Amino acid sequence: MSVLSRFLRTGTLGVAVPGVHYRDVVGQWGEPEAFASRAPVYCLYGDLELGFTKKGRLWYLQIEPGGTSVSFPAGPGERVREPLPAFPDLVASLAEAGYRITEEPHPYEPEVVWSRVERSGVEFRQDADQGSLSVHLAAMDIHRQDDGPASG
Repeated sequence: MSVLSRFLRTGTLGVAVPGVHYRDVVGQWGEPEAFASRAPVYCLYGDLELGFTKKGRLWYLQIEPGGTSVSFPAGPGERVREPLPAFPDLVASLAEAGYRITEEPHPYEPEVVWSRVERSGVEFRQDADQGSLSVHLAAMDIHRQDDGPASG
């Protein structure tokens, strides 16, 4: 099973489990390749972006591959690259394995619909114009506990 398929089914990606501390991720995967922000920390490992609360707990995982393959962390300075499955094949494999998928509009862009895997809470969609895949998981309970209510 591919890393992406396992993430869609479980909502976990190796050490990256909602609630894990930043230092534990760095201990397993090494320093991030880049930071989108340092306070709070949003960092990048290949095609994976991780968001941490002010207390250092993981609350957000996002995967946005930039082509026909996707890159994930495998260890300090190591990446695994796997082919990106076609969107219909991804949905079909989840459905065949008994995973219920619902569709929900994006809270800030109602015209954008995300598919949600019921058991894991992972949401994903394919951009209609460019065909690119976006996948994310937001543990809002962790975010609210550590950082207070979301603004917006």
